[in-house]
Amino acid sequence: MAQNSLRLADQVEAFVRQVVIPYERDPRRDSHGPTDDLVFELREKARQAGVLTPHILPDGSHLSQRDTAMVLRRSALSLLGPLACNTMAPDEGNMYLIGKIGSPSQREHFLKPLVSGRTRSAFLMTRTGGG
Repeated sequence: MAQNSLRLADQVEAFVRQVVIPYERDPRRDSHGPTDDLVFELREKARQAGVLTPHILPDGSHLSQRDTAMVLRRSALSLLGPLACNTMAPDEGNMYLIGKIGSPSQREHFLKPLVSGRTRSAFLMTRTGGG
């Protein structure tokens, strides 16, 4: 693991432990999990701490697979951590794909809002054929 990535993973862990975990008892939840209000509050704190979408580089590319795994693992020390740090599925995988194979216009239209934590994505599958 590159030294910078290890430092980033340590920052993510410290943020989750010090900031996110105290929110685990926050009453802003419904049957689907934390409310948008709570998620956006946590994301703003992550943005201020420099750990919002930490696995995406400024050019839209990803950290290496190993480094990304270390950062995402640390963000998952709390159930709220991936939501706060913007490292949750399906957005993380969709950001990876758009960053890897998306056209410049797709990156501008889809990747930028995802990386900023201001929008969500989805993963859908369809079934074709009979049976």
